[in-house]
Amino acid sequence: MDFDVAASLGAFVIGTVLGWSSPTLTMFEKGTAVSFEVSAMAAATACSLFGVGAVIGAVPAGAVSSVFGRRVSLIVSEAHVVFGWLMIAFPKAARMLYVGRILQGVGCGAMCTIIPMYVGEIAEPEIRGFLGGLYQLFVVSGILYSYVLGNFLNYNQLNLACGVWMVIHILGVLYIPESPYFLIQENKRVGAEEAMARLRDPSHDCKSELDEIQKFIEEEQKNSYTAREVLEKDVNRRALTIGIGCMFFQQMTGINAIIFYMKHVFEISGSDISPEVCTTVVGTIQVAMTFASMMITDKFGRRSLMVYSMTLMGICLLALSYYFFSKKYNPHVAETLDWLPLVAIVFYISMFSIGCGPIPYIIIGEIFSSELKSMGTGMSIATNWILVWLVTCLAEPMDKFIGPSGTFFVYSGFCFMGMLFVVNCVPETKNRSLAMIQSDLEKN
Repeated sequence: MDFDVAASLGAFVIGTVLGWSSPTLTMFEKGTAVSFEVSAMAAATACSLFGVGAVIGAVPAGAVSSVFGRRVSLIVSEAHVVFGWLMIAFPKAARMLYVGRILQGVGCGAMCTIIPMYVGEIAEPEIRGFLGGLYQLFVVSGILYSYVLGNFLNYNQLNLACGVWMVIHILGVLYIPESPYFLIQENKRVGAEEAMARLRDPSHDCKSELDEIQKFIEEEQKNSYTAREVLEKDVNRRALTIGIGCMFFQQMTGINAIIFYMKHVFEISGSDISPEVCTTVVGTIQVAMTFASMMITDKFGRRSLMVYSMTLMGICLLALSYYFFSKKYNPHVAETLDWLPLVAIVFYISMFSIGCGPIPYIIIGEIFSSELKSMGTGMSIATNWILVWLVTCLAEPMDKFIGPSGTFFVYSGFCFMGMLFVVNCVPETKNRSLAMIQSDLEKN
């Protein structure tokens, strides 16, 4: 599992980049971040451009990793993040912030595609859910890291504290073996045997597992398919619908609008608790609940956790909608409910961390056949990041035109629609090998 941890550390890097927005927005507003003036619109634009870069990185990442391998692709992805941090740490104008955030997005978007793919290929079925949850645990831990340090470090110190994790991840990637799936696809059986020997206990029957992988890949590579031919297969269209659908509803719950602008949400709520304390409390609980998710994903299954989490998230957002509606039209009632925003957001984040957050990444590492894996993973992650950008860009206009009450009401609707999508479309993949999952999709 050391190799899984080393690869998944890239998710911590992604978390630090995501969490960076919340504290630095306040620094830009106060004029303490950089030597030139950054307007509120420019700061918000810089934050949201991360999503644009992530789309650019996610779309080709699967194909690139299929040509050059998972390890090399992860190192190239981190190189983009390195240059992004340099642009953000030493900007001369707002456009350097824009370019830096786009570069960070390119690297992080690519890692979001490659890491679940790699972990899904090297993990044993019995612990694949646990290791998939580890990815999300690192993301939320990175977000908390940025939240906490942003409360007392200045702009340059925060950039340095976040950037150091790139170096740690690059060193970790140099240590991990290449994916046996990739090596067999490249007809490097000896290399696959060496990699599998490093990934499994000495007592494990590596030969049988490699034979199963080789048989699975050979059956799918008997014919060379174009993208159109791949998508003509019902099983592939079904898998792609599941992958893209899970990512669509994950983001349309409004999670990144809340993460990016959490301080602002607590400021406008009028709560007596300081925004800094609130964001730290929420971030801490998010980490704790994501860890809990790792413990139960392989016990209760992906599908049921997604259904329960989306349902309860929708209820939390309805509660927030009611609070802000009361704050506007019945302030006396809202005064008695000043505790509600923190409680609702804590519970919302908890439910997201148990199901809707980690499980879509587990599913896209399991659901695609080898012929669809590169394209399917790339399209699913691209969908995710397009919606990150869209949701964060629309957060301010929605707040202006329909208010926080209307905004949270819309997000709650998507939670309930997502629950119905999972109930009707998503199969259970707990304790199933990748070959068995494909067989299940073909039967259904």
